[in-house]
Amino acid sequence: MTMDAKANVAALFQDFLTSYDAYSKDEVWQELSQSFKAFWHQRVLSADPGPIADAECDEVIRILDRNGKGNTKNSEAVAKAMVPQGAWRRMFNEFHTKPALGGLVDKVLAETVPLSKAALIDQLYAKNAGQKNNLTGPSGNTISAFLAAYDPINNLSMISLNDRRAVIEFLGLPVPFDWETASVGTRIVTTNQVILDGVRALGLTGSARTLSVFFYSLPFKNAWKGEHTVKREDKKVTVTVPTLTNEVEEVVPDVDSVRESMQIQGLLAQIGTLMGFKIWLPKSDRGRVLKVWKAEDGELLEELPLGYDSTTTKTIEQIDVLWLKKRSIVRAFEVEHTTSVYSGLLRMADLVALQPNINVKLHIVAPAEKREKVLQEIQRPVFSLLEGRALSEMCTYLSYDSIRDLGDLKHLTHLSDKVIEDYEEVAE
Repeated sequence: MTMDAKANVAALFQDFLTSYDAYSKDEVWQELSQSFKAFWHQRVLSADPGPIADAECDEVIRILDRNGKGNTKNSEAVAKAMVPQGAWRRMFNEFHTKPALGGLVDKVLAETVPLSKAALIDQLYAKNAGQKNNLTGPSGNTISAFLAAYDPINNLSMISLNDRRAVIEFLGLPVPFDWETASVGTRIVTTNQVILDGVRALGLTGSARTLSVFFYSLPFKNAWKGEHTVKREDKKVTVTVPTLTNEVEEVVPDVDSVRESMQIQGLLAQIGTLMGFKIWLPKSDRGRVLKVWKAEDGELLEELPLGYDSTTTKTIEQIDVLWLKKRSIVRAFEVEHTTSVYSGLLRMADLVALQPNINVKLHIVAPAEKREKVLQEIQRPVFSLLEGRALSEMCTYLSYDSIRDLGDLKHLTHLSDKVIEDYEEVAE
């Protein structure tokens, strides 16, 4: 970075501190950390064989995850961890009933020597390999959220490794490892220290929590994340211009990823019918999806009862799953299994471009590891400058795991489709 750029970052930080009471917020986080530790030691690591109640888990989930049940925009939480509520609950009970796994996580949290902590995280990833419990994903979100809750003064609540890399590259900070070959433990532990040391060398002070909040404050977030405000005739919208480090080349998906996407399509169809909706599936997908979803008579529509022009109708017919009530589409889902995640977004954008005033809730459904890719791509200029509304205002992200959690809910027949709002994430 040039001297002017460094001075600008320092100036932005001073402006940030005029509206952020770092001292009071740190006091709050010391209390939240103590609550997390008390729950961890007294309930998770307890010898009591009984399960941990959902209500007990939920109090701590609100600390870990901004999307936690009961949180509001004004709640203090580590970050949007993109772990479904049910997955958090199951994770805590798995730690509780499997002392070897819970004990290893405890060692990760308590370790203060960086090299030892990185090695323990790698050991945890190896032990948990193949388990779809949201604990050891490639982005490191869950472990980093635990670390930030355990010690918010020294652990960044910027939990995404992709975001950490973007900040490091924006600030021009040296990294003592190779991004492509380093282990997740090395990435989590080392990037935490590199960023803290780097910004403090620029004159930024405060706890890791304070610095993390600053990183996501405007306009600094716009600078390192490649976001820009563009003025349209009707309003200003935020668009994202992805950097090269976040670009991923398209690859042919493997058989397992395709099969998993079909299972999710089938599960979405099943959830929709339980809630009282009729289902539409593209005719090209039906043979495969119907192997995992056994449709009853009348549940799967043979023709769409819509009054759109032929071009719009043909576009809608290709969307992976539609929930309909009478002659209206209530929700539309694109299930993504490709690396680029473009196909679903393009189909949604085509629909909005053809019908700017359409009032349908749109969702991109993808694995958790593609979450940041989806949320970034949805804010591209081409999607943000659509006539009417930006795609990001109409389309949200849902993870595969959140759909599975929805499918596990009891009494789906008595629930409204609005329950999806507890699981979706909006690009912002």
